[in-house]
Amino acid sequence: TWGPSPERYRGLWRRVPVRAAAAMSDKEFMWALKNGDLDEVKDYVAKGEDVNRTLEGGRKPLHYAADCGQLEILDFLLLKGADINAPDKHNITPLLSAVYEDHVSCVKLLLSKGADKTVKGPDGLTAFEATDNQAIKALLQ
Repeated sequence: TWGPSPERYRGLWRRVPVRAAAAMSDKEFMWALKNGDLDEVKDYVAKGEDVNRTLEGGRKPLHYAADCGQLEILDFLLLKGADINAPDKHNITPLLSAVYEDHVSCVKLLLSKGADKTVKGPDGLTAFEATDNQAIKALLQ
């Protein structure tokens, strides 16, 4: 026969698209989290998406929702068992993400659900120390 055996490549075409689909899936899931598409997020979770999985970029779903002020998404993920105090790759918790972006309603929700306000971010500051927002400071006292 001429060239490598076709057996050597059998199934290769099946593996490549799966990896590409997984990467696309992360991007689409992250987009839904960031943009508040609750129906899309619910669909991902219904299809088995792990609400505590670290996504592309080293962050968990809760971080993306907190970062972008997506209150309904935060609440849904918490109801589905998301770890409220999980750190991302930079040791930032969802509460710190919400504080850094001045999302008062998200900070309030996370605190009401038991977020640890004593955790320090990569800068060594607690959420209280990291904000100048008086409404957030009042919630964190």
